Amino acid sequence: MSIARAEGETARLGLIGPNAITQMAAALSDAWGAPLRREVFEDAGLAPYLFAPPTHMIPEEEVARLHQAVVDRLGEANAAEVSREAGRRTGDYLLANRIPAFVQGALKILPRPLAARILVAAIARHAWTFSGSGKFSYEFAPHLRLRIIRSPICKGLCTEAPACAYFAATFERVFGEMLGPSLSVTETECAATGAAACVFEARW
Repeated sequence: MSIARAEGETARLGLIGPNAITQMAAALSDAWGAPLRREVFEDAGLAPYLFAPPTHMIPEEEVARLHQAVVDRLGEANAAEVSREAGRRTGDYLLANRIPAFVQGALKILPRPLAARILVAAIARHAWTFSGSGKFSYEFAPHLRLRIIRSPICKGLCTEAPACAYFAATFERVFGEMLGPSLSVTETECAATGAAACVFEARW
């Protein structure tokens, strides 16, 4: 099976990478302790993952259930903090395991606007690993704006504030490493609050 066909099949089935589960487990444990983490995973019907963490692509519905369970147990503000930490950890993982060191070094010496365009284009090519059956896109208008339609985190989720802190923190960690620590990523629109898509603005 070709890479393009495999990516299309993964998106059709709604599968995403396991970091959305494993990094949330780690962030929950560090912030709230193993007992609360167990309760959250039991609420989400994912307790087996605490004994055998996933290592392959997982159904996006499982990620949606986990985020819903975190919000239900901790409330929106605390859930956002845990999600941010999980996103930062995911960013660390991607930098250590998915983006070659020589690529990171090359991007760091390029002008920021050019480096940003190269990096976001590469992320778009691999968006199927985190957007699942959703759709990722981006634009410079004039700041870099990232968009996910049908975010797997927001499936069935209804919140007062934007709920995709996990994605915002992952983007911020990855982009910040190569474009500079002054970079920040903020979710300005979210499907969980009723918006048509989840929109993230990156500024530096």
